[in-house]
Amino acid sequence: MQRVKKKQTPSNTMLLSKAIGFVLLTLILFFIWDMSKTNMQAADQPAKLSASSQFRDTSTSMKAKDASRKTLDAHFKINSDKHITDQTIFLTFDDGPSATSNQLLDVLKAHQVKATFFMLGPQIKEHPAAVKRLHQEGHQLGLHGITHDVKRFYQKKDSPVNEMKEDQRILASVTGEYTHLVRTPYGSTPNLTDQQKARLKQKGFVYWDWTIDSLDWKYKSSKYVPEVLNQLQVLETKNPKEPKIILMHDQPATAKYLSSLITQLKAKGYTFEVLDETMKPLQQ
Repeated sequence: MQRVKKKQTPSNTMLLSKAIGFVLLTLILFFIWDMSKTNMQAADQPAKLSASSQFRDTSTSMKAKDASRKTLDAHFKINSDKHITDQTIFLTFDDGPSATSNQLLDVLKAHQVKATFFMLGPQIKEHPAAVKRLHQEGHQLGLHGITHDVKRFYQKKDSPVNEMKEDQRILASVTGEYTHLVRTPYGSTPNLTDQQKARLKQKGFVYWDWTIDSLDWKYKSSKYVPEVLNQLQVLETKNPKEPKIILMHDQPATAKYLSSLITQLKAKGYTFEVLDETMKPLQQ
């Protein structure tokens, strides 16, 4: 009897150990699966942005950029008082005005270059002096909406046009001028629907995209300068007749290295102009 018990005891212990090990392994695998699912869901959600945070949601912008890699067929209706050629650059700045705006304007003034600013209503209220200055110095006024929130801006068919109307009203209260130039948050692709486009057009708004994304919102360093030059070289080679519209942002790193970018663009023979309402818009 003792021999039998000696044989059974390790056998029972082994079975119990295996059972415990199986349960632990199951729990570990479930935990890993649950964490992976949570991370994937978080990655698919646009970041919630506050007024004091960075406006650019990199994950959303990258998706929009990746989804719009195609040949653009838009062409400009040339204004007779402008000299626009294949060697014309259009500098555009989104998300301002900000505490950095005056630094941007100082650089542009030093290089005698004009740019187009797509501005947010709340930021215009916060920095009216910068808006008045850029207007007085001959830069182009543009609208960028109110919330800069993907879910809210593109929520309903009238959401974009309503934000642009409010933005337009705020800008006019500061400058006395009404502009219809628009850039929607993160670009029109892939978020802006046909209904939303129709509503914007009905109210006279003209939305603009870009052909060169500086990625300054991603790098926040001098790296955006060679990024622009590299994309420009590709555009020159593959689509030389397309307008060179550069997307940048009203932020410190952009202002810090803007002089370097302009200097190198001028060395390549480029001149600079602003967008206006006499042109057929470039839209992705």
